[in-house]
Amino acid sequence: MDAVVIDTNVLVVANGRSAAPQSSQECVVLCQKRLSEILGCSHKIILDDKKRIIQEYKNNLNVKGRGFGDRFWQELVRRIWNPKDYPEKVVRVSITSLEGNGTEFEEFPNDDASLKDFHKKDKKFVAVSLAYQSESGEEAPILKADDKGWENFKSALAAHGVEVISICEENTS
Repeated sequence: MDAVVIDTNVLVVANGRSAAPQSSQECVVLCQKRLSEILGCSHKIILDDKKRIIQEYKNNLNVKGRGFGDRFWQELVRRIWNPKDYPEKVVRVSITSLEGNGTEFEEFPNDDASLKDFHKKDKKFVAVSLAYQSESGEEAPILKADDKGWENFKSALAAHGVEVISICEENTS
């Protein structure tokens, strides 16, 4: 069973061009297809146990909305609350917040100078990927849509065992 960490931009882009006007229609379709595959197969969705990621999803989506990303979030929440119906579909791992600010984490490679300018709000995704890998011995790549902020750090993250997969390859240059 494959495990993935899903950056918020994948859900936002999956909601369509009105939600993500910078994204191509092809990127929207690719995100929708990937999210559909994740729900429909044996992929594990990795989240943190303090609901930081799920809360970020909620803050960027319409919880009563009908967009594809909105519906994915709604289904994800349903699966979190019904674990016996969806065994091992959603896995929550513990990450340790540093300095109590919620954006710095013990599991993030904080001592790597090449990651010092990494976006603070995305550190939780890296920390979750690394925590899952430490606990399970399995990798959990991070899926992103067309968030170019990840691109400058792909090599540095890979050096720490974190793979970043760009769903919308045409937008990564």
